[in-house]
Amino acid sequence: MAILALAPLILFDDISPSKERSQSQVSQRTKTALRFLAAIIVIAVTGGAQAQTPTEYQVKATYLYNFSKFVEWPANVNGDPSTPIIIGILGDDPFGSEIERTIDGKTSNGRRLVIKRFPKLRALEYCHILFISSSERNSLRQTLAAVGPGVLTVGEADRFIQTGGIINFVFVDNTVHFEINKPAAERAGLKISAKLLSLAHPARN
Repeated sequence: MAILALAPLILFDDISPSKERSQSQVSQRTKTALRFLAAIIVIAVTGGAQAQTPTEYQVKATYLYNFSKFVEWPANVNGDPSTPIIIGILGDDPFGSEIERTIDGKTSNGRRLVIKRFPKLRALEYCHILFISSSERNSLRQTLAAVGPGVLTVGEADRFIQTGGIINFVFVDNTVHFEINKPAAERAGLKISAKLLSLAHPARN
């Protein structure tokens, strides 16, 4: 039985990165997120209820979409505002068609989104967000070293953050959370919104 919490996702749609708020307001929103985490839990069960319940990778796909709204890329890689934001998937694809359904008809700060899949590292091309599948866990160091600047790397493997990845999905109390490696983001030339940072789970050592 998989238990997934969607509380932080509720807050994403209510926060605009263009609106500045005081630190106390950000803290209040973080407290609200924690209250939602305690109160709003989706339990995946068998039968008809399962079809109405988000799966782990539906939740992660929604996170990937929302990450695109709260990260600022350097001007030299951001490109023409009329060009899409590219979300890449490296290695085995755990999303299937769910990620296309998640972004269908949506934009991120006025830009459309497209998905590119890279079965192997040698096929990798530039993308704004790169999800590195757990199938690549044994070559993480090599993979991260091959990724150029201006890429938001997202993973789901143990020690992804410690190896130099920027955002890692983790399960805490059977709930999908994410950790953020802010120094790694800065080294990649990325600026992560304080609002997104406030929702991250503390990174493990």
